Amino acid sequence: MSSFTATTLRSARRHCEAAWLFTESDFKTLIFPVIVFATVVSPRPEPLALACTVCWLWFHLFQFNVSYQPYSADEDKPWRPLPSGRISVEDSRTLRWTLLVFCLGLSSIFSLNLFITSGVFTVLMILHDNLRHGHHPIFRNLCNVAAYVTAGVGCSLILSGESSLDGTSIKAISCSALVILLTIHAQDVANVNGDEIC
Repeated sequence: MSSFTATTLRSARRHCEAAWLFTESDFKTLIFPVIVFATVVSPRPEPLALACTVCWLWFHLFQFNVSYQPYSADEDKPWRPLPSGRISVEDSRTLRWTLLVFCLGLSSIFSLNLFITSGVFTVLMILHDNLRHGHHPIFRNLCNVAAYVTAGVGCSLILSGESSLDGTSIKAISCSALVILLTIHAQDVANVNGDEIC
């Protein structure tokens, strides 16, 4: 193997590891629940559609985490890319805007409604991070619920293969939003003791 190839592979591996570290802690709280929800709600999930759905959701989660983590780098977990020095704050902000364009482009491949869903997700991200709504307990919960809803809508649109949601999907997403709104604050309680140790 040539030196150039080895260097390129090492660099690609390092970038993939950094991308994974941005999102790994959110698989149990976002990726798995939303994928299971969308699969149950969708009338006929196919393997290719499921793979596309997982990719779409992961890239949007990656976009959100790259946007959010520079604002929480001082209080963040040491294994994440920013505190560990894998990526600088400046590079993460460049990556954030690049991912924004990529996610909108990816969504536009599927349908106009998915593109709009991705746009709503982007607005929520800006409200949460840039406008600092993520630091206010009520607005933080509302932003989180809206993010779960847009993720559910996006995944359901891809899995269904339709350009709009049916009545069952809309009712299920509405019920899910209500449950999340009433319980999302409990997610932070589990971290209190662990955060005190760090």
